[in-house]
Amino acid sequence: MDHQLTYLEVSARKRNFALFAEMGTGKTWMTMADAERLFLEGLIEAMVVFAPKGPHSNWVLREIPTHMSVPTICHSWDGPIKTKRQKASMERLYAKQYEGEERKLRVLSVNFEMMLTESGREVVDKFVTTYKTLAVCDESKKIGNPKAKRTIYCIEAARKATARRILSGKPLAKAPMDLYSQFDFLKEGLLGTKSYRAFVAEFAVLLDPRSPKMMGLIKKMGPKAAWAQVVDTDEAGNKMYRNLDKLYNLTQPHTFRVRKSDVLNLPPKVYEVRPFELSEKQRKVYDELQADYSYVSKSAGPQSFEAIAARQKMKQVTSGFIYVQGQLELIAADENPRMEAFLDVVDDLEGQFIVWAIYKEEIRQIIEKLNEQGITTVEYHGDISDDDREKAIDDFQAGKYTAFVCNKAAYAGITLTAAQTSIYYSCDFDNDIRSQSEDRNHRIGTKGDSVLYIDLIAENTIDEDAAQSRQSKNAIADHVIDGIPLG
Repeated sequence: MDHQLTYLEVSARKRNFALFAEMGTGKTWMTMADAERLFLEGLIEAMVVFAPKGPHSNWVLREIPTHMSVPTICHSWDGPIKTKRQKASMERLYAKQYEGEERKLRVLSVNFEMMLTESGREVVDKFVTTYKTLAVCDESKKIGNPKAKRTIYCIEAARKATARRILSGKPLAKAPMDLYSQFDFLKEGLLGTKSYRAFVAEFAVLLDPRSPKMMGLIKKMGPKAAWAQVVDTDEAGNKMYRNLDKLYNLTQPHTFRVRKSDVLNLPPKVYEVRPFELSEKQRKVYDELQADYSYVSKSAGPQSFEAIAARQKMKQVTSGFIYVQGQLELIAADENPRMEAFLDVVDDLEGQFIVWAIYKEEIRQIIEKLNEQGITTVEYHGDISDDDREKAIDDFQAGKYTAFVCNKAAYAGITLTAAQTSIYYSCDFDNDIRSQSEDRNHRIGTKGDSVLYIDLIAENTIDEDAAQSRQSKNAIADHVIDGIPLG
């Protein structure tokens, strides 16, 4: 595709570069073509890929054998060697190159979790110090936290490589701060500073050290809290940032951006909100929990364990239940406004659809009600075996079921293009999970004139806060990555 050729032009002979290409636009192919060119030019001898578990082995098992034209020797590192086959595969990575023999690109793939092990780090260190290596970080938002050990270890390994690439469709999972360590993987100081504290101070609106909020934090957490950089929030509770135009301009010389809407002929996304009111009993319980949340949020902070727990319970109540000391209690056994709103939506639908939910209790209730309506369902979540998950996808795509009911276990890496509608029975604050979940049925192979996303929103509750938070995060990401004006 044209944009793939353009990428190869702008990344030519670049030692450090970011490819921010949305899912379905071929970022893996572009990276492999880039690596192949560097190899043929004699600039690299090998490539190491850091990726999430699962996709890391996909590079070696499927992508490289299918799309690379140069000879390769590949190994996927999944832990200490236990079999003769694994040992032979590893030894081939270091097989001697004889004079006159056709050169082969050596490829090592490692999942992020393996970088937390000493053996994993030793394997990578040997590889990048033996060969002139291109270090690739796939789904680079996974190293967005500069304090996380996997981030530190991946960056340490990348420092020893000859060239580096970061890949992501949505590099801002939570905040502009996510970009610092991703670009640090490419080169220290690439975004204008080698200090994360300086980066935060430049692009975040921080609480004044003398503000009542900071004084309360210091009183609770002790003198060390005085050194903490706490991002201030607006009246709606959204974190505030600044100088985002500058950050956008800093990233541009080192970035190639591809959006699906620009390069793929996909049907448009259509969003619809179905609001509903809590029952009188739900509202009473919810208001009590909200008062508790307000108290612990002010005293212990909105990210404290107590505040997060209170927020979870508030979310549960909007769906008619609550867990108390691990025991399920139904608040709306006979009257569940969320379920009633859901069934009203389903009555209006034609064809197959996906239902997303946060909690297993929600999934149980959804499947029970759909079965009562005579609607065939298949489920996909953490309690389903790998084999049954694959069968669930295949059967749904083949049209054997009308509804695919799932939680975040399905948010990445699968295709559900048989459905033109996704219903978010419930949805939390995690913008990355939400955006990737939408891509399950909005990709190459999607049929119809549009793809419909329906959100069930409990009025005057945390549902509205979560939706507003996701909207704010999307706007900031669009501004920093794509240059789209805020507001």
